[in-house]
Amino acid sequence: MYRDLPVDKEALKRLYAEDLNASEAELRTIVLEFYQRMAQDVMLGFFFLGKDIAETAKKQADFLLRQMGVAPSYSGSPPGQAHLQMPPILSGHFDRRLKILEELLLEKKISQPGIQAWLGFENAFRSVIVQS
Repeated sequence: MYRDLPVDKEALKRLYAEDLNASEAELRTIVLEFYQRMAQDVMLGFFFLGKDIAETAKKQADFLLRQMGVAPSYSGSPPGQAHLQMPPILSGHFDRRLKILEELLLEKKISQPGIQAWLGFENAFRSVIVQS
């Protein structure tokens, strides 16, 4: 269902400008809630045991802001490296993550093009995060 979502950098920039009203605070709020939901999820929660959810969400928001053209740089680890110290992330875990994000974005009244842009961006890292 999510495997073939395309990446559209211009749509990602529109998502920030239009759906999020160019609000860094709004983006950070959504990302934090997303990570809190994943940490409470029965399928994904174990990935977050002992982790600082707020710090993890901050790093993800920083990464997104860079990709959306808002921040001039990003100083964290690239996605593939950032997940090396975690238990293996399988395709089902990754799909569950995208489903939680999709549900949250629907609740936040993000437009369908905005949702597709965000999901497509996240899905672009499937090959470096998911282990087979």
